[in-house]
Amino acid sequence: MTHGFPTWPEPPESRGGGRRGWLLAVVVLVVVAAGSAFAWWQFAQPAADAAPAAPSSTVSVQDSTARPPADTRVMVRVVNASGVRGLARRATLVLRDFGYDVVDYDSERDAKRPVTQILVHTGHAPWAERLQRALGVGEITPSTDTSRYVDLTVVLGRDWQPPTEPLRP
Repeated sequence: MTHGFPTWPEPPESRGGGRRGWLLAVVVLVVVAAGSAFAWWQFAQPAADAAPAAPSSTVSVQDSTARPPADTRVMVRVVNASGVRGLARRATLVLRDFGYDVVDYDSERDAKRPVTQILVHTGHAPWAERLQRALGVGEITPSTDTSRYVDLTVVLGRDWQPPTEPLRP
């Protein structure tokens, strides 16, 4: 009788199984690499039947005439009155990309305005013209009300179309 640590049983003798295992691992690795390369090549190549992208009718974010004046905080409220769900949020993202401070966005229930309207509350009509250029649409209407916390209110109508490309990933 021996005292001390127990011993493990002897491993069974291998009959070439190690070689087969390595060969299987190499084959799987080659198949995965080839599949990944093919998938990358498919997505990197433009589709032959895809139509070329239409030129954008919106202005570039770098256009200085569509951005607020330098060192000026232009506060904007966006109201969706088009009847299209989610349009106020999309317009908010577009205007923030241009540099406007959109402090509020909302929707008017059961409203279906055909034309976008830009209300000027603080008497800064040039700011409204810049915002109109950023959106690409809108009728500017004076609506003097200094008690409001915003300079401009955009009431979106059905004439405003959001950019076709996604704004956020």
